[in-house]
Amino acid sequence: MKQKPFRVLTAVFSLLLLAMLVWNISLQRELKQYKPQIEAYLPKDIYVAVGSTIELYNDQVAWAGIREGYSFNWDCPVGENLQDRFSVTGKEEQVGDYPLTLTIYDYNVNEALAFTSTLHVVEQLTESEYSIMNMGDSLSNGREWYRTIYHLSDGQITFTGTRGWERYSHEGRSGFTAEDYLKPTEYFSEGVSEGVHPFYDPVQDMFDWNYYKLFTGKDPDVIQIFLGTNGLRDDPSETVDAIGQMVKNIRRHDKKIPIYLVNTIYWGDQEKIGTMVRQDGTAFLPGEFKSRSDKRIMDLMKAMDKRFGNMDGVTLIPLALMHNSRDNFREGDALHPGEEGDQQFAEVMYSVYCGTLNEQLRH
Repeated sequence: MKQKPFRVLTAVFSLLLLAMLVWNISLQRELKQYKPQIEAYLPKDIYVAVGSTIELYNDQVAWAGIREGYSFNWDCPVGENLQDRFSVTGKEEQVGDYPLTLTIYDYNVNEALAFTSTLHVVEQLTESEYSIMNMGDSLSNGREWYRTIYHLSDGQITFTGTRGWERYSHEGRSGFTAEDYLKPTEYFSEGVSEGVHPFYDPVQDMFDWNYYKLFTGKDPDVIQIFLGTNGLRDDPSETVDAIGQMVKNIRRHDKKIPIYLVNTIYWGDQEKIGTMVRQDGTAFLPGEFKSRSDKRIMDLMKAMDKRFGNMDGVTLIPLALMHNSRDNFREGDALHPGEEGDQQFAEVMYSVYCGTLNEQLRH
């Protein structure tokens, strides 16, 4: 008879423990909603050419719900660990490879994330001349960075395509998405049709690199794809898949041609996003906000690295991390940088070319 109360007491105690466990799990889930979240991306290789400057911006290497809750520390034998970025200028006496470590701390100075990369300080190009065909959107449409790279390379790098000017010609089309290049998309420049873009083979009904070369007579040494700003969305898979189809087709016809993929840049601040208007005065980016667009860029970079980061003959250019999205946009424009932005574009791209192009072409 004495065992029954004991069993009841044990059952009550067990139920109480179970209730406390359920409450604790529920509380942890609730608290997680209020804990600042952070994620970051740092490529395994960073390049800076002698005479050029590249910068890695804290707010672009990392995305956080509350940015002010985190501190960043860059550790490298060369370069400068500044308040909002890591900055390095390539110097002749520093040519070589250096470990670069980024540690992110929370507001209690507890380590939240850590990344290690290799900083390559590289010589400028000296061996021969190269022609690059760049396809993209408005960030590639007649931009000044083509001319700047030409001068940085002392004329060794020229650009080719069906649009633009002789040494700085290109395949940039404002408003185009990666998916547009897979379809028979007609392009209009200042209201005048240029017809369907030249990468689309109407017989095969597809993007075809061999068709482009036969149709245009262009046969570059290097291909660069700079897409992603248009069609930016929460799920980057459609953009990555479209670029993947281009790369696959190019490789079918040119087994060894170097392919560079440029990570598209972060947008400007909320003032520029909110006040950017079309020519008719209507909102250009209705309902868009900075934090969401930043997250989309971060997710796109990570997805691009996952798909192409270890692919032979394909090199990612981490421009999104290295363009000053706080200061370098034109007045009233959240998408198109001014002169300082084009200079950064050029130095970042040129540094990657200097560090990789000769080796890529030898293979």
